[in-house]
Amino acid sequence: MPQPSIVTENPDTEQPEFWSHGRTIDRFDQPQVAGKYPAAYGNSFRERREKAALLRALQGITDGSQVLDLPCGAGRLTRLLVEAGMQVTGADSSPHMVENAQQNWRNLCAKTPSFDHGVKFEVRDVMDTGYDDNQFDAVFCNRLFHHFNDSGTRVAALKELQRITKTSVVVSFFNSFAVDAVRFRLKHWLRGTPPQDRIPIPMNDFAVDVRAAGLEIDATIPVMWGLSPMWYVVAHPIAVAKTEETDASRAA
Repeated sequence: MPQPSIVTENPDTEQPEFWSHGRTIDRFDQPQVAGKYPAAYGNSFRERREKAALLRALQGITDGSQVLDLPCGAGRLTRLLVEAGMQVTGADSSPHMVENAQQNWRNLCAKTPSFDHGVKFEVRDVMDTGYDDNQFDAVFCNRLFHHFNDSGTRVAALKELQRITKTSVVVSFFNSFAVDAVRFRLKHWLRGTPPQDRIPIPMNDFAVDVRAAGLEIDATIPVMWGLSPMWYVVAHPIAVAKTEETDASRAA
């Protein structure tokens, strides 16, 4: 079935730089929105599949690594990362999300004291985190990039994630190769309304963005192959690969 075309923005209206990032911040910086976000993964089939995909993405990240969860939302990913042996910093652009994440984590630690591993939560913006270069061993960016309509915004955010990680960036996006993506396009086509958010894009397009940000893809992991548009991409800074190649050649 031919796919209906998608218009992501009005061609007659000039959009400001990184407009989808600003729109996303405005949307989630509201207490009523933050209050709707879950504190942990549930037990639905989709959530179990998402957790399984995240655990696959964690392979290769060593126990005790300093990791950043950005955006952390209400702390849904925190427990999974701590149980995997990570030292976790959660960050979000929304102070309301950070406040909820802190409270949710305190509640969990009160019930299960063994979870209290010095987890901290901070208000940070993915475009300008304020962290030092290479501050984290790995960075997780879950459920954010499907809100970024344009390549420029995605590349700018990926560059910042690349700057602050030593070895790995794990990021989710919506892949257009999925039944749900076709339904999404068809729904908007039938309504005659161009989508403005959560727009699936081809894997090749996202791979170009990743490379433009100075990252090399190590793995692509679908949550539900061919059904759900949500995929994870695991990548490393290209500079890390070059350093390893140089060290190997010297050793030889």
